[in-house]
Amino acid sequence: MKKALTIAVGAMLCCTGVAMAAGPKSSDRVLHDFGTCRTTADPAARLACFEKTFDSFEQAVKTKEVTIVDKADMRQARRSLFGFTLPKIDLFSGGGSASGAKEEDADEFSEINTTIASARQVDNGRAEITLADESGAVWRTTDPMKWPPRAGDKIRIRAGALGNYFLFTGGRSYRGMRVR
Repeated sequence: MKKALTIAVGAMLCCTGVAMAAGPKSSDRVLHDFGTCRTTADPAARLACFEKTFDSFEQAVKTKEVTIVDKADMRQARRSLFGFTLPKIDLFSGGGSASGAKEEDADEFSEINTTIASARQVDNGRAEITLADESGAVWRTTDPMKWPPRAGDKIRIRAGALGNYFLFTGGRSYRGMRVR
């Protein structure tokens, strides 16, 4: 057992070193190249540098190495993924912005208010609730409900501590989890 654990840890460390040695991200490389062009003093050389760098940037966008996404699309993606555990990456935390903006973005979707599209009773008195918003998310209560809510009822889903979620509907609070 101890030998297998040692081999697994060694393999993990080896793979981590290979991944770190792969070099900077493509987006970092492109930004660095544009920065290098800005420091060029000769106008003709500077223009040539910008042309060359823009061509490589355009190629990176075409091959999907670099993706340009606006803030509204990111908000919609974060809202549609509310309730799922996401890895800690800069993609969803607004990386590169001021620390105050990061905290605001992180708390932006600590709760959602919407209506219920449909609800049905499932095993052990629990309810499966489909939301009427654009995500069409499906939530399941972990606490039993006497009667499932009706379509058109208002629901508020709030993130609690330690990955828990609370579903407020019909004047009552139930613990729940996102299914899909």
